[in-house]
Amino acid sequence: MAGHENIVGLADAIDALRAELAEAIARGIGQPMRFRIEPIELEVQAVITKDAGGRIGWGALGVGASYKSASTQTLKLKLKPIWQTPDGKLVEDPLIADQTTAQMKFGTT
Repeated sequence: MAGHENIVGLADAIDALRAELAEAIARGIGQPMRFRIEPIELEVQAVITKDAGGRIGWGALGVGASYKSASTQTLKLKLKPIWQTPDGKLVEDPLIADQTTAQMKFGTT
């Protein structure tokens, strides 16, 4: 998104959220307090972008970014986390800091 230093790609914003949740799990291992992850609501101020090649995409406004309100949309996503266990099984209800989640994979990696 050349020329738009304060616009973050929507996929990058979701990747960052995923990484932060993974870090929360890692930090919580061995802690006595645990949390369940409920469906996540992510609300961003977004703009539709078009690159030099004509590809249209969505971008989230970064910190300090501003656009005319007519150019932005409030984009609200409801994300339901699904986790892949080491044996490849998909589960919807892990505990953050549960010992069983220490080896979970995220995405296709």
